[in-house]
Amino acid sequence: MTVTSTMRTSGLQRITLSRGRGERDSYYASGIPRASSAHTNSKNALAWLPAALCGSLVLVGCGFEPGGGASYRATVVPRFDTGASAVDLSGDGGDAAGTEAAAEGFGTIQARVVFQGNAPSLAPLFAKGAVTKDTAVCGAAAIPNETFIASADGGVANVFVYLKKAPRGAPKSSPPEEPVVFDQKGCRFIPHAIIAHTGQTVLIKSGDALLHNTHTYPGRNNALNTAIKPNDRVGVPLVYSRRENEPFRVVCDIHAWMSAWHLPLDHPYAGVTDGNGQVTIDNVPAGKHSFTIWHEQAAGGYVHRRFDITVTADSVTEIEIPYPAESLALP
Repeated sequence: MTVTSTMRTSGLQRITLSRGRGERDSYYASGIPRASSAHTNSKNALAWLPAALCGSLVLVGCGFEPGGGASYRATVVPRFDTGASAVDLSGDGGDAAGTEAAAEGFGTIQARVVFQGNAPSLAPLFAKGAVTKDTAVCGAAAIPNETFIASADGGVANVFVYLKKAPRGAPKSSPPEEPVVFDQKGCRFIPHAIIAHTGQTVLIKSGDALLHNTHTYPGRNNALNTAIKPNDRVGVPLVYSRRENEPFRVVCDIHAWMSAWHLPLDHPYAGVTDGNGQVTIDNVPAGKHSFTIWHEQAAGGYVHRRFDITVTADSVTEIEIPYPAESLALP
């Protein structure tokens, strides 16, 4: 094989790979050392050619076999700096938040998560007066087991229904000025599950006349571990700066049974089901979207890793999301 290097007026060098029998391929690159003659011995040229090509071009495949006769492989795609955005190779499907592409209308999702089969009813964690720590406050009422709550007809509460990223065509969202209130009353976290926009303030309050502690276990954000003074109705502010891929646990280290779940996202296309298993998500760009359905007692946390919902512009999409009985993993 013969390698020929020719400087062009554009500043690019034309690299020609001749394989014999009249077969040749040409590529263009910059920053490649000039050959001392018009034709360079293939053994010497191939010492620098792969690195030069790989550095100057975007290579889909780059495999050279010096000494292998006519055998070589160099599949090359030129790289040009046009000022355009880079292609998304993250594997996230290009659903980047804040894209400027216009959506073709918006619609509303009204979903209901329904348990398939006979939904179990969990006994309280503690009956009234049965708790042994700070009984005067924590034992004033029964403390329910909120890890799985279902209505009489199977609607499951505290299920997260969300897009992991804003859909293509969605307008860039800003954090709401109104804070999310995360309270502690009767030695329980209220609400049990919350979604907060990145940059939005979460106010951690307490309505109990005793000391509490809030300890978060995020995957991408900084953890918080702070005391909450008795009857703090002003609140301790907490702001999440990064979106999370799934909800994370929040606990009170003083009262071990207290737990809740937080999910920060950088868009508004998400919700948590209420006591009847219902959730409404407004202003969703029209089109087909793959939602994540997550619940703390589902095996691995996921009721559905991907649940497709098609939204029609200027209309309400009503849909039932099944919670298979085999997905429930109660201890």
